Amino acid sequence: MALPPDRPDFTDLATPSEHKALQRLADMDSSPSTSSDDDDKKRGPTGAVIGALLAPGSPSFFRHKVLSAGLLLLGFVIPIATLAVVLIRRNQITSLVLDKSFLNALQIVAVLFIATRLISVFEVIRSRAEGSPHRLASTLGVVGVILLLVPTVWSVARARDLSGVISDVFVTSGSDSPLSVANDNPVSGTNGVVGDGFKTILLLGGDEGPGRWALRTDTMILVTIHEESGRIAMVSIPRNMYKMQFPPGSAMANEFPKGFPDLANAIYPYVFTHQDVAATYARGELQPEAIALASAISYSMNITIDDYVLVNMQGFLEIIDALGGVTLTLDEKVPMPGNVPGAKHPYPDSVGPGEVTMDGTTALGFARSRSGDSDYGRMGRQRQLLTALASQVEGSDILLRFPNLTEIMRWTVRTSLSASEFSSLVDRLRSGASIQESIGLVPPLVNTGNPNFADITNLLDALQASIRDNVKFPYG
Repeated sequence: MALPPDRPDFTDLATPSEHKALQRLADMDSSPSTSSDDDDKKRGPTGAVIGALLAPGSPSFFRHKVLSAGLLLLGFVIPIATLAVVLIRRNQITSLVLDKSFLNALQIVAVLFIATRLISVFEVIRSRAEGSPHRLASTLGVVGVILLLVPTVWSVARARDLSGVISDVFVTSGSDSPLSVANDNPVSGTNGVVGDGFKTILLLGGDEGPGRWALRTDTMILVTIHEESGRIAMVSIPRNMYKMQFPPGSAMANEFPKGFPDLANAIYPYVFTHQDVAATYARGELQPEAIALASAISYSMNITIDDYVLVNMQGFLEIIDALGGVTLTLDEKVPMPGNVPGAKHPYPDSVGPGEVTMDGTTALGFARSRSGDSDYGRMGRQRQLLTALASQVEGSDILLRFPNLTEIMRWTVRTSLSASEFSSLVDRLRSGASIQESIGLVPPLVNTGNPNFADITNLLDALQASIRDNVKFPYG
């Protein structure tokens, strides 16, 4: 129907106006979600990548629950649990770091730590819609993974190095049998076999350098442990003890039926330089020279020797430096020797009295000094130094300094103990209260030039009885 000519037509005005109003309503209705999408595009990928680096799998929880749960478990929960175990057992850290199973597990955890973060970062970036700003998130993901990768690779390399050290240091005979068993030697008396209920370890030290084992064992210490109580006694054997006996029928007994005619510290190099004799003492990977010396001490003194620890004394210097030194309280002034092989610096003419903190060079000079007294005084200082060092080393010190210690141990230490037995010994020695007695087989207790081995057997028997019963040793 046509409008009257005098009436205005609003059709053209109403249509655009209606379109604009509808558009405004539509814009108002959609503006929140649009803003949210823009924010997600601007900030979402970066925040999600950070989440993937900190807790892999967490940003994808609502997209891939199974994948997310797996990444969180392998890349977050297990590493945190491993760290918790290390912190809880920090006082037994030696047993952890010398456990090959733990080291292998640590390497697996380290690989999972990186792999899960790589997967999580890749999933976050890939899941973003087309047009999202990937560049910043991708850069952040790459940089973050690299920053985490460097210490992780270092940790894996150290764990592998330590596994190699364990293989080098902890040699084996292929048997759990003691090195030498007490057998009621008639030379040392038949009052009873020393060693029942005890584990005895022979500590040997000589002045040789890296990788050289043809040494004179100037330090010989029996560490005897009462297995039920854990109480310990240390017994120094003088290097100048003569007439050491050997089990009948052995190669050394055939060579020296009346006893070894030289100093006791010459047994090791004698066997080393006589390969036909050394071959008769071969037991797996163990040093035959140490086996021969252990058999002589065991037979002469009628005591079972279960294992040995052999240390190059120049390496002992390095170990003390790696551990940050050792502090002793000295009752009197101790003159220092003229020189020490491998010394890193000059040291004073004397140390003490009072509290003295020593680095490796000074400690080795203190342990070697004879100018102020004698070989016998030196033996007492060696036991004092060993006791102080063992009691002062903390588990955290060992953990922090292990990179240096591992390389030193590789050329310094050889032992027939297993890694777990060695760590148990270290942990026991670190408890100073466990060391009940410390004596030397020296005059007037023993005539080292013409020793009465029956008297020595009785002495060791009395010593072990005192730590077994937790009473004061009547001699020394």
